[in-house]
Amino acid sequence: MNRGQEDNGNPKPILSELVERSGALTAMLISKEGFSIDEAGDTSYLNVTAMAALVAGMFSATREVARLVGEEKFSILLQQGENRHIHISLIDDSTMMVIIFEDYQRIGLVRHEARKAATAISSILKRPDKPEHAEEIATPQFKEYALNLIDRIFETK
Repeated sequence: MNRGQEDNGNPKPILSELVERSGALTAMLISKEGFSIDEAGDTSYLNVTAMAALVAGMFSATREVARLVGEEKFSILLQQGENRHIHISLIDDSTMMVIIFEDYQRIGLVRHEARKAATAISSILKRPDKPEHAEEIATPQFKEYALNLIDRIFETK
């Protein structure tokens, strides 16, 4: 990441550069509570709110699995589909980065760029002048909305 992008206190340029360099479709920064903090790339095919909530839930479950096998946590999750794949990594204790990509042969490049982006984003999140929206995402109304959305996704008809 170039230094100017890191210094502006906004993770979006870092996510955009990650998408460009890795050839990914989408990169998202989400909170452990399941809120989208920022995203870059194409999100037109994606319900960002649902994705953030579900990935956060999935990562919470994975933390418990890690504890069961004697690990404190797993820092990276990789979901491989037929056409699309998801790389999820922890930035810090409360933030995750999600990268959606199509060419599985790019996994090494995706992991490399994710590591670089995670370092740059982590330094932004540690700063006292971190982005304002990082504190605003924990609103009770949004949490209720996300929980209702999850219920609707799993609702059987």
